[in-house]
Amino acid sequence: MSRGLLVVALCLAACGRRDPAPPAPVVQVPAPSLPVEAPWVATLAAVQTAVDSGQFTLADSILTAFEQSEPGTRDASESAFWRAMLHADPRNPAFTPATARAALEAYIRTSPAQRRTEAEVMLRHLTLSDSLRAAQAAQRTAAEQRDRAHEEELQRLRDELQRTQAELDRIKRRLGPPKP
Repeated sequence: MSRGLLVVALCLAACGRRDPAPPAPVVQVPAPSLPVEAPWVATLAAVQTAVDSGQFTLADSILTAFEQSEPGTRDASESAFWRAMLHADPRNPAFTPATARAALEAYIRTSPAQRRTEAEVMLRHLTLSDSLRAAQAAQRTAAEQRDRAHEEELQRLRDELQRTQAELDRIKRRLGPPKP
């Protein structure tokens, strides 16, 4: 029996309560912060929405306000570029080649003009379209002058034909009916 007791004693000792081991220390890891969206992203989205709905004046005022709130920044330069592009958009009711050219030239003179190359290309396009518009106007004027000259010539010929017919009628009456 002593062997049985010894086994029971060992079992009881093995099943006895032990103090649990202390938990592993928790390491505090800071939560990653999401990047803050630059104000320019929201501004450009608002401008594109305004332009898509034909509200060019609203788009221009949004860009102007942005440039005033972020002076001297790269994003302010981007805003100035887009303002110049709005002036160069033929869908803009306020579009004229002169205002578009002035806006692009003003942008190019700013420092730093991040999109100087794009603005210069747009200026060249405006110059080309101006020359095409001038050539088209000249062709239209020449065609109108040709048409006017043609109409005047036709009227002159009608008048001459009418005079000739009147003269023939006068001669016929003078000669009268043939004598028997």
